[in-house]
Order: sequence, then C-alpha cells, then structure tokens
Amino acid sequence: MDKIIIDPYLYDGSKVLRNMLNIRDQKALEVAEAEISSANMMLLYEKGFNDFSPDGIKNIHKAIFRDIYNWAGKFRNINVMKREEILAGKSVWYANVIDIERDLKNGWVAINKIDWVNLDAIKFAKNLSRTFPALWQAHPFRDGNTRTIVMLMTFFVEHYGFFFDQELFAASAGYVRKAFTLACWGEHSEFEHLERILIDTISNTPIPQDENLRDTFPIERAEVYEKYSTEDYQPIPHEYRAED
Repeated sequence: MDKIIIDPYLYDGSKVLRNMLNIRDQKALEVAEAEISSANMMLLYEKGFNDFSPDGIKNIHKAIFRDIYNWAGKFRNINVMKREEILAGKSVWYANVIDIERDLKNGWVAINKIDWVNLDAIKFAKNLSRTFPALWQAHPFRDGNTRTIVMLMTFFVEHYGFFFDQELFAASAGYVRKAFTLACWGEHSEFEHLERILIDTISNTPIPQDENLRDTFPIERAEVYEKYSTEDYQPIPHEYRAED
C-alpha cells in the first residue's frame, strides 16, 4: 500500500499553504503574499538590520511574512523538494530538518572566514556568490527563502559600505532563482550565473530604486535590467519530501 503523504502546511486536500488570510486560491495567495511581503520588506529596510546569524535569518523571515503565515520566522518541520525545470525536473537537495541549524551555522563559519572589509565591489560579489548559496540551500523555511536570503544579502552588502540594487533583483526573479539553483547543484554547481548579476547589482555609488526613474538611467544601466529580465518567472510550489 502506498504511503499517504500529508503536508501539514497545506489546507486539507489542497496545494495551497495555510495562511492567516484564509485564502484558498493559489493565485490569489500569490498576489496577496507579493503585496504584503513587499511592503514588509520596505519597512524592514527602513528600520535597518545587522544581525548576521541563524537567528538573524529567522528575524528577517518573520518580519517579511508575519502577516501571512503563523510559522513566519520558524524553521520548517518537514523535508521539502522543488522540481526545477533547469535541472530537468530534479530538485536541489535542501537540508534535512534535523540539519537546518547545523547547515546555517556552517554557512556562517565560511562567510566569517572572508576579509570582507578589504574587498572591492567585484571581489565582494564573487565571494558572495560562493558563500551565500549555502544559506539558501539550507532552505530553513517552508516558503519565502529566496526573498529572505536576498534581503539578508542587501543588508550584508550595505553593512560593508556598498550599495545593492534591490530593484534589479526584484525585476530579475526568474534569473535569480535559476542562479541560486545552479549554485547549489553539488559537484556540478555553477556560481558564475549568480556572480554575474551580483557584479551588476553591487555598486560603490547609490542606485535609484524607484522604477519611475529608470528612464533617467544611463544607457548601460538600462541594458543591465534588460539583460536579466528575459526570464519569465512563474512560481512553482515546494513539495513535501518523504523520509528516505
């Protein structure tokens, strides 16, 4: 007899995440989540943040999703997978539940070994592309991990005196998702995709974040946005991964 798989994060008989808004339609939830999380990310950015630790990652996730999910800021309690088109339907191997805390701590150990203070913008981007994917791959939460790690990266970059083009990352969601995926493919990992957009994202000078100001960008900057916006991003839900 096949084992019945029950994902406690979903409404019974549905693939929609249980949410505080009691929305039962996936598309409607995606719209509401995008609007609320974006507003909360702006509030968090204005408030500021400098807790670069596993607890800090929890706090960012909670700040972004506290109005949507009652598990915001809490590590997931099931194993998950996500079938990736770029990996021919296979999934990145996300951390087992019992290993989340360990993997995050190990990720920070690697990050803290780097002399970030003395790096120029390009070297900073290259090191970021090789260290932060480990935090993403730990996938500590049931959902919202990419937004959490991108927000963390924003604070981390600006903590060291650089500027981070948040609008570019938001406008390039499809590319960013694939870049993280390819950077977490074990011995076949490709870091150059994430490195490429990070080099274009991290700057020594402020970058306008209002999309209405894009017409005032130098032509080179406009071309940067065009370069990464060709990926059509359609969110694909994570799935329960049965115990091996």
